[in-house]
Amino acid sequence: MATDDNATTETTGTTAAEVAVERVVEIATEQFSRKGFAETKLDTISRASGMSKRMIHYHFGDKQGLYQKALAHAAELLAPNVALMEPHSAVPVEGVRKLVDTIFDQYVAHPEAVRLLTQESVIQSLETTQNAAVTDLSELSLHLDKLLMKGQDAGAFRPGISANDVFVLIASLAMYRTTNKDMMINLLGLDMTNETNTEGMRRMVIDAILAFLTANIPDTGQESYLTAKVEDDESEVPSDVYDSGAGIYD
Repeated sequence: MATDDNATTETTGTTAAEVAVERVVEIATEQFSRKGFAETKLDTISRASGMSKRMIHYHFGDKQGLYQKALAHAAELLAPNVALMEPHSAVPVEGVRKLVDTIFDQYVAHPEAVRLLTQESVIQSLETTQNAAVTDLSELSLHLDKLLMKGQDAGAFRPGISANDVFVLIASLAMYRTTNKDMMINLLGLDMTNETNTEGMRRMVIDAILAFLTANIPDTGQESYLTAKVEDDESEVPSDVYDSGAGIYD
């Protein structure tokens, strides 16, 4: 019996067609993250998803269109739910601890997203003119800024640290666990992704961020280590797939 693509599920209100498209994007994200853009075949995605190549072209235009959707999906998977971070925490240290923990969980849960976004940053399969904003982290940036201001006002955190600084450190350590897994196994016999070392990495990231925020280092008078502003004498930097248009990925 034929299914009605316009029918909606009782629990989500999502049409069958929308569910099918979402499944294609999920499968494409995994395929692209493992094989790269060039080696991933639409035939493989079609067979795995059950959607014909004709319908994939209908929904996404072409392989690059599907790849862009996969990149956006990957970025969304790594964007944490701010509601889980105790945004109104009165204790800045505990607020930061919860924030780091929540972000780390997202990176652990979605290694395919880490691989895909890292891969695109290195290989750059898309032309810069095709890159587009993929997710909005402004709410996370605002929450982190508030925690930093609270901590600095209370004397718990040193000045001169921005939300961008903290996020870069968290993302760098959390992504390293996935992107450099094989290298660390080969060099040190250390699997950072097993259960014991995953929890060890979690503690390491939390402690590194809190030590960074509370270290007794002289104030340089600068507002942050990193800046999203391009200096007048610098050449224009092309936007990349991580650019959200606002917030941490600026």
